[in-house]
Amino acid sequence: MALHTFSLLYVEDDKNTQEAMKEILKDEVKVLYQASNGEEGLALFKEKRPDIILTDINMPKMSGLDMALVIKHIDRTIPIVIISAFDEKSILLDAINIGIDGFVVKPVDIEKLIEKLEEIAQNLLNCIDAEKAREDALKKKEQKLYELAHYDTLTSIPNRFLFQQKLTSTIQRAEEQKYNTALFFIDLDDFKIINDSYGHKAGDSVLIDFVENIKKVIRKTDTFARIGGDEFAMIVENFTTKKSLEQMAQKILEAIAVPTKFQGNDLEVSCSIGISICVEGKGDIEELIHHADLAMYQAKAQGKSNFVFYEL
Repeated sequence: MALHTFSLLYVEDDKNTQEAMKEILKDEVKVLYQASNGEEGLALFKEKRPDIILTDINMPKMSGLDMALVIKHIDRTIPIVIISAFDEKSILLDAINIGIDGFVVKPVDIEKLIEKLEEIAQNLLNCIDAEKAREDALKKKEQKLYELAHYDTLTSIPNRFLFQQKLTSTIQRAEEQKYNTALFFIDLDDFKIINDSYGHKAGDSVLIDFVENIKKVIRKTDTFARIGGDEFAMIVENFTTKKSLEQMAQKILEAIAVPTKFQGNDLEVSCSIGISICVEGKGDIEELIHHADLAMYQAKAQGKSNFVFYEL
């Protein structure tokens, strides 16, 4: 039963009726709160915030309708069921104007009362489920928008925007913790020939394979990003020696030597790599990028399919 999921505040000034109803309701709801008049009921509502309210009308200090009016001003979504010995039109109209969710006449038909409370509880569950569905849909939409803004749609690796963010944060950490960072600029050699000869779908297949092959040989801590059509960058954080960078560059060159299979054709690519080094986070980020770019073009000028370190 949905009613077992929710707490209920029962307000009744007659002690005998209150005790009798307690025995019925305590096993039907998650938590049962009780008050002897509208004033106590309002205080309990403010303290405990029950999910459903069941109240008599005529009570000392504050009536059930007056209490309901205050509560509806605080939170109009709280379901309130009125119990009364009277069936007067004026009382019904007042209850409707307040926004009462149910009206039960004394003597109370317990079965009908439980049915009414169960109906209200099920509506609450439906609202909760609907709200959760809306929140889940919103989270998925936000996640999708984040991915579109930060990741390359073809290869699913970080794009230029996210690369810039990660490079900035990496250099900041390097400066704080006094370690070295390297930046690789990687550019495919003669990639335009593949697009012109076999079409853009072939080019896309080559790029996807290129990325997957490189991801197999780099560290999980390295940031590998697509910053242009056939241009890529990699942030190598906290490397040990220049020799380790040389070994990594060589692994990249070897990894992409595996041809891409496309419609019965073996499409072979190579790349040129430029490497610049930031010592303990010192220096300008734009200069680090520029130096890696210069070294990459030097690698191309030296015959492609190789790597060059930027040297001052």
